[in-house]
Amino acid sequence: MRVFTNITKIFIFPVYYLIHKNFLFGLLHKIFIKDFYYKDYVFNLDLKNIPLASRSSFVFKTYEYNDKILVEKHINHKNKCILIGGGLGFIPTLAFHKSKNKILVFEINKIIINNLRKNLIQNNCEFTLFNNNLVLQKERETGKSNYFISENFLSTSQYDKKGKIKKVDNIHSKKIFNFKKFNTLIIDGEGVEEYFLNNLNKINHIHHIIFELHNNLFN
Repeated sequence: MRVFTNITKIFIFPVYYLIHKNFLFGLLHKIFIKDFYYKDYVFNLDLKNIPLASRSSFVFKTYEYNDKILVEKHINHKNKCILIGGGLGFIPTLAFHKSKNKILVFEINKIIINNLRKNLIQNNCEFTLFNNNLVLQKERETGKSNYFISENFLSTSQYDKKGKIKKVDNIHSKKIFNFKKFNTLIIDGEGVEEYFLNNLNKINHIHHIIFELHNNLFN
């Protein structure tokens, strides 16, 4: 799968590294700004594992840019959202305030879970937060799943082998109260979108899906 041609890369990559992933702007953000501000929302970055270059995206508001555009454009009061990968709480916060409906948030990385919860609370979200790996298959109902969890929370994945393997507790969808009343799935799980797309027959109450395709993990 080729997403960008070589000619496209020539134009896109310089802008990417100048704005979205710039060490100097990231350093300035860490020293002077510290938190991530977007519209009326504030997100604490009380984490040690955010690469300096990645902080540049908080300056130019390009953090989770594609997901942000889709959520702000397509989510409304008709959507009841399940979010796979809570991260800093940015996309969950947008999903809640666009829909005005309670959200379910799944985040497997224990390192960032407290920061995530803090951000959801201070941005006035109504939510239930799970520090579990959501599963849909009966054979995976109990037990744990292996994930590569690195110092960079942005790289937590079952596919990207940059971190150390850690076991994460599974939770089956049937154990979640009113799970079938949610109709929208928003996925940002560094490759976990494959699992949910392969099991759509088990979540037929889901009518809307927003996900980031991590094509680099499947090539």
